[in-house]
Amino acid sequence: MSAFLHSSGMNPDRALLRSARHIASGIFDKAVQPGDSVVDATLGTGQDCLRLAQLVGAGGRVYGFDVQEEALRRTRERLQQHGVAERAQLFLTSHAHMADHVPPDIRLAAFNLGWLPGSDKQVTTRADSTLMALNSALSLLAPFGVLVVCIYPGHPEGEREQAAILDWAAGLSPRDCTVLWHQFVNGGAGAPSCLVVEKIR
Repeated sequence: MSAFLHSSGMNPDRALLRSARHIASGIFDKAVQPGDSVVDATLGTGQDCLRLAQLVGAGGRVYGFDVQEEALRRTRERLQQHGVAERAQLFLTSHAHMADHVPPDIRLAAFNLGWLPGSDKQVTTRADSTLMALNSALSLLAPFGVLVVCIYPGHPEGEREQAAILDWAAGLSPRDCTVLWHQFVNGGAGAPSCLVVEKIR
């Protein structure tokens, strides 16, 4: 949607529903408070990590994961440019291993799936490790903590990943979690979506 707004001369910042990431960012702003501990499960270019580091403040902590050194480099640079690098601890490992590095009672875990922009598109998140990471993140959440997952089904692995994630989410007990799926229903089969899981207990 953002590309259309730019090409039409409109201001994309006025659009409330301009992207899955924009929806996710709005949830970050509502869920995360100063002093919280949170996870960025897919660092990418560091945009989400930066926003989370700003929200947790000097007393909080962001734990970030990616399998590509380039993602960690970009993220470190972005955090340093904004003076918040000391608020984040970055790990060059799969998000499937987050339980080895993250203490319990986190407030939020963010997943922005797919590949690192500008890099090898063959290196992408995959359903098996993503499901492991989602289960780990859910177990680490404090009560009323939130998982925020941006999903990109516009390529074969992304399509498989979305199907697996939605099947996983549908199996969560409503006594334990509230699950909401934000989908652009007129965006076509490959349109990005945002899944939100709030842990009740």
